[in-house]
Amino acid sequence: MKGKIKLKRFLEGAKDRSFLLLCHHNADPDSLGSAIAFALYLKSIGVEKVRIGVAQSVSSYAKRLLTFSPVPVERDPVVKEDVVVIFDTSSLEQLEPIEIPKEETVIVIDHHVEKEEPIRADVAVVDSSRTSTAEIVWELFKYLGFYDETAVRALLAGIVTDTASFRFANSKTFKAVSEMLERFPLQMGEIYQLVAPVSDENTDQAKRIALLKACQRLEIRKFRGYIIAVSRVSAYESLACKTFLQLGADIAIVGSEKKGVRISARAKESLVKKGLHLGRIMEKVGPVIEGSGGGHAGAAGANGKRNLDEAIKLILKEIERFLREVG
Repeated sequence: MKGKIKLKRFLEGAKDRSFLLLCHHNADPDSLGSAIAFALYLKSIGVEKVRIGVAQSVSSYAKRLLTFSPVPVERDPVVKEDVVVIFDTSSLEQLEPIEIPKEETVIVIDHHVEKEEPIRADVAVVDSSRTSTAEIVWELFKYLGFYDETAVRALLAGIVTDTASFRFANSKTFKAVSEMLERFPLQMGEIYQLVAPVSDENTDQAKRIALLKACQRLEIRKFRGYIIAVSRVSAYESLACKTFLQLGADIAIVGSEKKGVRISARAKESLVKKGLHLGRIMEKVGPVIEGSGGGHAGAAGANGKRNLDEAIKLILKEIERFLREVG
């Protein structure tokens, strides 16, 4: 794994420096769990000045992890630390409105690869063969000799959610999880409870309304025997996508134009096995919406500023091209 030697050398002389650990928009358990685990490591080596920052919000699936954090977790923080560590984030657009001064030391730990405009990093620990950033952090901890049960709980939460309960896991994923469970007597049932979405009555009602509106605006497209569901909502795009797959769609695309452009896409595993990779399609969408995109083969997303219609047209074009190729 590239960068870990350089990172270790940097951290050996960084006890007196201040750290801001950053997570992307609507921070999920992989991003937030990795940041919390890393904060626990920094505290263990004597770093006193540590904060965690999230861009805009924390996902409902990640809110229970907040109780694990040894340091404050702040929304849209102003960067004033010496060192900024960015987790699970391949482009600066995913951190807006947070601005990182050019003179800061930047460390990136991620399992995505941004091909167009990667984040400028003094140290980059990136491994696209991993299914989650949490796995990379675990590998770093083994190299650094740091083992902590709370950190492992946070990392397992990230792995479970980023692999969609292991549906997108690979051999490296299972090896990492096995190593964690061998070292600490944890039950995976605890981890699944940990990432259950946190909601209240108002949130539940907002979700129901969003899903009903998504169904109301649903466009059904048929191509080569496959059903593609396309819709728009103001929130809960990924939830709408999952619902459309449960209702019978083979592929779901849901976009939002509230506070910029957000797009979520999901596909059935049968299409993923044939070679469909929504993450690569979303990478092409990024420039169209003046933002960035990416993700897994069966679950991906993009965030930007404008041009939702053009983005959806591009996604449909790429999907239809793929379906033609596979017959």
